[in-house]
Amino acid sequence: MPETNSTALLEKEIQSAQKKLSEYAMAFDLLTRIAHSFTEQEAIESILAVFDQLFSPRTLVFVSLSHNQPDKVYALSPLPEDGQAIKDRLHSFTQEYAWTASKQGFQVMIRYKDKDLGVLEVDHVKFPQEKERYLNLTLSMAGVCGLAMENARRYQKIKDTQNKLRNEKEKLEAALAEVKKLSGLIPICSHCKKVRDDTGYWSQVEAYIQEHSEAKFSHGICRECAEKYYPGYNLYEDE
Repeated sequence: MPETNSTALLEKEIQSAQKKLSEYAMAFDLLTRIAHSFTEQEAIESILAVFDQLFSPRTLVFVSLSHNQPDKVYALSPLPEDGQAIKDRLHSFTQEYAWTASKQGFQVMIRYKDKDLGVLEVDHVKFPQEKERYLNLTLSMAGVCGLAMENARRYQKIKDTQNKLRNEKEKLEAALAEVKKLSGLIPICSHCKKVRDDTGYWSQVEAYIQEHSEAKFSHGICRECAEKYYPGYNLYEDE
């Protein structure tokens, strides 16, 4: 009889060890997926997917932090409560971990080095009797989650900087093109004063300038032409 009990106990321990090994293998596979996230949102959604598959909790949310203040609330399904209420509840959370009010889950701080990046809340896990083991597994994964988030933030910052530089470059090129529009040698007829463009077409000087600049024309008549062509009209009063 004692030998039977010993065998049963050994089999139970082997099953438990196999289960833990399976969980860690799954966690490693999912963490690999997290590491390839390029935006913060992708990284957080991948983190939530990891813990959703591992623990099947009823409540699973992540609150990102910006300058140690709650920023955005993320969840894979509709939020269990108002987003602002979640922020207010986790506003003062600074410790490494804590049990939830229901005692059927936990909250864990996700950090990179000494920088707090967000709070992960896992509550009402499917097997609450395993919550301590779940917590230890989460703590062992927290560092990789923090690294993935920090990498995603840095990547996004680099992309934002590149986009900003690209926009500034386009603005400068557009401004330079405007400046260059009427520079260089412009062929103009010595008799009729028409201007020849790059295609060899001759056009009125005002049409050419309007096409190649922001200038607009309004027509009038100078004093010399008024005296030459309209001698009978006093278009210019003598000063």
